[in-house]
Amino acid sequence: MCNRFEGKVAIVTGAASGIGRAAAVQFGREGAKLTICDVNMDGVAETERLVKEAGAECLAMKVNVRLQEEIETCVNATLDKFGTIDILVNNAGTGQFVPFAMMENEEYDRVMDINVRGLFFFSRAVLPTMMDKDYGKIVNITSIMGEVAGQGQSIYNTSKGAAKMMTQGIAVDCSGYHINVNAVAPGMVLTGLTKNMLGDPDQVEYFLEKIPQRRIGEPDDIANAILFLASDAASYIHGATLHVDGGMMCTRM
Repeated sequence: MCNRFEGKVAIVTGAASGIGRAAAVQFGREGAKLTICDVNMDGVAETERLVKEAGAECLAMKVNVRLQEEIETCVNATLDKFGTIDILVNNAGTGQFVPFAMMENEEYDRVMDINVRGLFFFSRAVLPTMMDKDYGKIVNITSIMGEVAGQGQSIYNTSKGAAKMMTQGIAVDCSGYHINVNAVAPGMVLTGLTKNMLGDPDQVEYFLEKIPQRRIGEPDDIANAILFLASDAASYIHGATLHVDGGMMCTRM
Protein backbone atom coordinates (compact mmCIF):
# COMPACT_ATOMS: atom_id res chain seq x y z
CA MET A 1 0.00 0.00 0.00
CA CYS A 2 1.27 3.47 -0.93
CA ASN A 3 1.26 5.98 1.93
CA ARG A 4 1.30 9.19 -0.12
CA PHE A 5 -0.88 10.95 2.46
CA GLU A 6 0.65 9.74 5.71
CA GLY A 7 0.25 12.53 8.26
CA LYS A 8 -2.05 14.57 6.00
CA VAL A 9 -5.59 15.69 6.89
CA ALA A 10 -8.24 15.79 4.18
CA ILE A 11 -11.84 17.02 4.04
CA VAL A 12 -14.07 15.36 1.45
CA THR A 13 -17.52 16.83 0.84
CA GLY A 14 -20.41 14.89 -0.67
CA ALA A 15 -18.87 11.75 0.81
CA ALA A 16 -22.03 9.70 1.32
CA SER A 17 -21.69 7.82 -1.96
CA GLY A 18 -20.18 7.75 -5.44
CA ILE A 19 -17.07 9.78 -6.16
CA GLY A 20 -16.87 11.26 -2.66
CA ARG A 21 -16.98 7.85 -1.01
CA ALA A 22 -14.41 6.41 -3.42
CA ALA A 23 -12.04 9.32 -2.79
CA ALA A 24 -12.44 9.13 0.98
CA VAL A 25 -11.71 5.41 1.08
CA GLN A 26 -8.67 5.81 -1.16
CA PHE A 27 -7.32 8.63 1.01
CA GLY A 28 -7.84 6.42 4.06
CA ARG A 29 -5.96 3.54 2.47
CA GLU A 30 -3.06 5.85 1.74
CA GLY A 31 -2.63 7.15 5.27
CA ALA A 32 -4.71 10.33 5.47
CA LYS A 33 -6.86 11.37 8.39
CA LEU A 34 -10.28 12.37 7.17
CA THR A 35 -13.29 14.53 7.76
CA ILE A 36 -16.18 13.39 5.58
CA CYS A 37 -19.47 15.22 5.25
CA ASP A 38 -22.79 15.15 3.45
CA VAL A 39 -26.48 15.72 4.17
CA ASN A 40 -27.14 11.97 3.84
CA MET A 41 -25.96 10.66 7.20
CA ASP A 42 -26.83 7.02 6.47
CA GLY A 43 -24.48 7.19 3.51
CA VAL A 44 -21.83 9.04 5.52
CA ALA A 45 -21.99 6.36 8.21
CA GLU A 46 -21.27 3.67 5.62
CA THR A 47 -18.38 5.69 4.18
CA GLU A 48 -17.04 6.19 7.71
CA ARG A 49 -17.14 2.44 8.26
CA LEU A 50 -15.20 1.81 5.05
CA VAL A 51 -12.62 4.50 5.86
CA LYS A 52 -12.04 3.10 9.34
CA GLU A 53 -11.87 -0.39 7.88
CA ALA A 54 -9.06 0.94 5.71
CA GLY A 55 -7.24 1.89 8.91
CA ALA A 56 -7.78 5.66 8.95
CA GLU A 57 -9.05 8.07 11.57
CA CYS A 58 -12.31 9.65 10.47
CA LEU A 59 -14.64 12.42 11.58
CA ALA A 60 -18.11 12.18 10.04
CA MET A 61 -20.38 15.22 9.98
CA LYS A 62 -23.69 16.34 8.56
CA VAL A 63 -23.05 19.44 6.45
CA ASN A 64 -25.34 21.25 4.05
CA VAL A 65 -22.91 23.10 1.77
CA ARG A 66 -25.58 25.75 1.11
CA LEU A 67 -25.12 26.93 4.70
CA GLN A 68 -21.96 28.85 5.52
CA GLU A 69 -22.31 28.29 9.26
CA GLU A 70 -22.36 24.50 8.86
CA ILE A 71 -19.24 24.65 6.69
CA GLU A 72 -17.40 26.77 9.23
CA THR A 73 -18.46 24.36 11.99
CA CYS A 74 -17.05 21.46 9.97
CA VAL A 75 -13.74 23.22 9.35
CA ASN A 76 -13.40 24.18 13.03
CA ALA A 77 -14.25 20.64 14.15
CA THR A 78 -11.57 19.28 11.82
CA LEU A 79 -8.99 21.67 13.25
CA ASP A 80 -10.03 20.78 16.80
CA LYS A 81 -9.69 17.03 16.12
CA PHE A 82 -6.70 16.87 13.80
CA GLY A 83 -4.91 20.18 14.32
CA THR A 84 -4.63 21.14 10.66
CA ILE A 85 -6.10 20.80 7.16
CA ASP A 86 -3.91 19.84 4.19
CA ILE A 87 -6.44 18.82 1.53
CA LEU A 88 -9.95 19.87 0.56
CA VAL A 89 -11.98 17.96 -2.02
CA ASN A 90 -15.05 19.98 -3.04
CA ASN A 91 -17.11 17.09 -4.37
CA ALA A 92 -20.63 17.91 -3.13
CA GLY A 93 -22.85 18.57 -6.11
CA THR A 94 -26.26 18.16 -7.64
CA GLY A 95 -27.75 17.74 -11.09
CA GLN A 96 -30.50 19.52 -13.01
CA PHE A 97 -32.68 18.27 -15.84
CA VAL A 98 -35.23 21.03 -16.44
CA PRO A 99 -35.58 22.95 -19.72
CA PHE A 100 -34.45 26.54 -19.34
CA ALA A 101 -37.86 28.08 -20.06
CA MET A 102 -39.40 26.00 -17.25
CA MET A 103 -36.71 26.70 -14.65
CA GLU A 104 -38.04 27.96 -11.33
CA ASN A 105 -36.07 30.43 -9.22
CA GLU A 106 -35.87 27.91 -6.40
CA GLU A 107 -34.28 25.28 -8.65
CA TYR A 108 -31.78 27.79 -9.99
CA ASP A 109 -30.84 28.77 -6.43
CA ARG A 110 -30.53 25.14 -5.33
CA VAL A 111 -28.15 24.17 -8.14
CA MET A 112 -26.00 27.28 -7.90
CA ASP A 113 -25.88 27.14 -4.09
CA ILE A 114 -24.68 23.54 -3.98
CA ASN A 115 -22.37 23.56 -6.99
CA VAL A 116 -20.86 27.04 -6.64
CA ARG A 117 -21.53 28.69 -3.28
CA GLY A 118 -20.57 25.55 -1.38
CA LEU A 119 -17.24 25.44 -3.19
CA PHE A 120 -16.72 29.13 -2.40
CA PHE A 121 -17.61 28.81 1.29
CA PHE A 122 -15.51 25.68 1.89
CA SER A 123 -12.45 26.90 -0.02
CA ARG A 124 -12.49 30.26 1.74
CA ALA A 125 -12.87 28.57 5.13
CA VAL A 126 -9.80 26.33 4.75
CA LEU A 127 -7.47 28.82 3.07
CA PRO A 128 -6.35 30.70 6.22
CA THR A 129 -4.97 27.45 7.65
CA MET A 130 -3.32 26.50 4.37
CA MET A 131 -1.84 29.98 3.93
CA ASP A 132 -0.50 30.06 7.48
CA LYS A 133 1.32 26.76 6.95
CA ASP A 134 2.27 27.62 3.33
CA TYR A 135 0.89 24.31 2.08
CA GLY A 136 -2.37 22.95 0.80
CA LYS A 137 -4.27 21.14 -1.95
CA ILE A 138 -7.77 22.02 -3.14
CA VAL A 139 -9.42 19.75 -5.72
CA ASN A 140 -12.79 20.80 -7.10
CA ILE A 141 -15.07 18.37 -8.91
CA THR A 142 -16.49 20.11 -11.95
CA SER A 143 -17.75 18.32 -15.09
CA ILE A 144 -17.18 18.20 -18.81
CA MET A 145 -20.69 19.70 -18.86
CA GLY A 146 -19.11 22.92 -17.63
CA GLU A 147 -17.56 23.20 -21.09
CA VAL A 148 -20.25 21.76 -23.38
CA ALA A 149 -24.00 22.27 -23.16
CA GLY A 150 -26.50 19.51 -22.49
CA GLN A 151 -30.20 19.60 -23.23
CA GLY A 152 -32.21 20.48 -20.14
CA GLN A 153 -29.02 21.20 -18.17
CA SER A 154 -28.46 24.90 -18.73
CA ILE A 155 -28.09 25.83 -15.07
CA TYR A 156 -26.01 22.75 -14.30
CA ASN A 157 -23.76 23.76 -17.23
CA THR A 158 -23.60 27.27 -15.79
CA SER A 159 -22.73 26.08 -12.29
CA LYS A 160 -19.96 23.77 -13.45
CA GLY A 161 -18.54 26.42 -15.76
CA ALA A 162 -18.49 28.79 -12.80
CA ALA A 163 -16.77 26.14 -10.67
CA LYS A 164 -14.08 25.73 -13.33
CA MET A 165 -13.42 29.48 -13.45
CA MET A 166 -13.50 29.77 -9.65
CA THR A 167 -10.82 27.07 -9.56
CA GLN A 168 -8.63 29.19 -11.80
CA GLY A 169 -9.37 32.36 -9.84
CA ILE A 170 -8.50 30.79 -6.50
CA ALA A 171 -5.33 29.37 -8.03
CA VAL A 172 -4.22 32.82 -9.18
CA ASP A 173 -5.03 34.40 -5.83
CA CYS A 174 -3.09 31.68 -3.99
CA SER A 175 0.04 32.31 -6.04
CA GLY A 176 3.00 32.82 -3.75
CA TYR A 177 1.87 30.08 -1.38
CA HIS A 178 2.52 26.36 -1.80
CA ILE A 179 -1.18 25.76 -2.35
CA ASN A 180 -2.28 23.90 -5.47
CA VAL A 181 -5.84 24.46 -6.69
CA ASN A 182 -7.11 22.26 -9.50
CA ALA A 183 -10.27 20.61 -10.80
CA VAL A 184 -11.30 17.19 -12.03
CA ALA A 185 -13.97 17.19 -14.73
CA PRO A 186 -15.67 13.79 -14.93
CA GLY A 187 -17.52 12.56 -17.99
CA MET A 188 -20.25 9.94 -17.70
CA VAL A 189 -19.76 8.12 -14.39
CA LEU A 190 -22.05 5.66 -12.64
CA THR A 191 -23.15 7.50 -9.50
CA GLY A 192 -26.38 8.25 -7.66
CA LEU A 193 -27.03 11.15 -10.04
CA THR A 194 -26.80 8.94 -13.14
CA LYS A 195 -27.96 5.51 -12.02
CA ASN A 196 -31.56 5.98 -13.21
CA MET A 197 -30.45 7.12 -16.64
CA LEU A 198 -27.85 4.37 -16.91
CA GLY A 199 -30.44 1.79 -15.92
CA ASP A 200 -31.76 2.15 -19.48
CA PRO A 201 -29.74 -0.06 -21.89
CA ASP A 202 -30.49 2.31 -24.76
CA GLN A 203 -29.00 5.21 -22.82
CA VAL A 204 -25.92 3.16 -21.98
CA GLU A 205 -25.42 2.32 -25.64
CA TYR A 206 -25.92 5.98 -26.57
CA PHE A 207 -23.10 7.03 -24.27
CA LEU A 208 -20.82 4.15 -25.17
CA GLU A 209 -20.93 5.32 -28.78
CA LYS A 210 -19.64 8.73 -27.61
CA ILE A 211 -16.88 7.41 -25.33
CA PRO A 212 -13.73 6.26 -27.15
CA GLN A 213 -12.82 3.87 -24.33
CA ARG A 214 -16.27 2.25 -24.73
CA ARG A 215 -17.09 2.04 -21.05
CA ILE A 216 -18.92 4.07 -18.43
CA GLY A 217 -16.67 5.54 -15.75
CA GLU A 218 -16.59 4.28 -12.18
CA PRO A 219 -16.19 6.44 -9.06
CA ASP A 220 -12.69 5.03 -8.51
CA ASP A 221 -11.64 6.36 -11.93
CA ILE A 222 -12.36 9.88 -10.69
CA ALA A 223 -10.92 9.21 -7.23
CA ASN A 224 -7.62 8.18 -8.81
CA ALA A 225 -7.36 11.59 -10.46
CA ILE A 226 -8.37 13.40 -7.26
CA LEU A 227 -5.63 11.69 -5.27
CA PHE A 228 -3.05 12.45 -7.93
CA LEU A 229 -3.89 16.18 -7.89
CA ALA A 230 -3.89 16.14 -4.07
CA SER A 231 -0.43 14.54 -4.00
CA ASP A 232 2.95 16.23 -4.07
CA ALA A 233 3.57 14.60 -7.46
CA ALA A 234 1.22 17.28 -8.85
CA SER A 235 2.97 20.23 -7.21
CA TYR A 236 3.51 22.04 -10.54
CA ILE A 237 -0.08 21.58 -11.70
CA HIS A 238 -2.03 24.69 -10.76
CA GLY A 239 -5.34 26.09 -11.98
CA ALA A 240 -5.81 23.13 -14.30
CA THR A 241 -8.87 21.06 -15.12
CA LEU A 242 -8.20 17.37 -15.69
CA HIS A 243 -10.79 15.66 -17.89
CA VAL A 244 -11.50 12.11 -16.74
CA ASP A 245 -14.03 11.06 -19.33
CA GLY A 246 -12.72 8.11 -21.33
CA GLY A 247 -11.93 10.50 -24.18
CA MET A 248 -15.49 11.80 -24.49
CA MET A 249 -14.40 15.43 -24.99
CA CYS A 250 -12.18 14.35 -27.90
CA THR A 251 -15.24 13.37 -29.91
CA ARG A 252 -17.38 16.48 -29.40
CA MET A 253 -18.27 17.98 -32.78
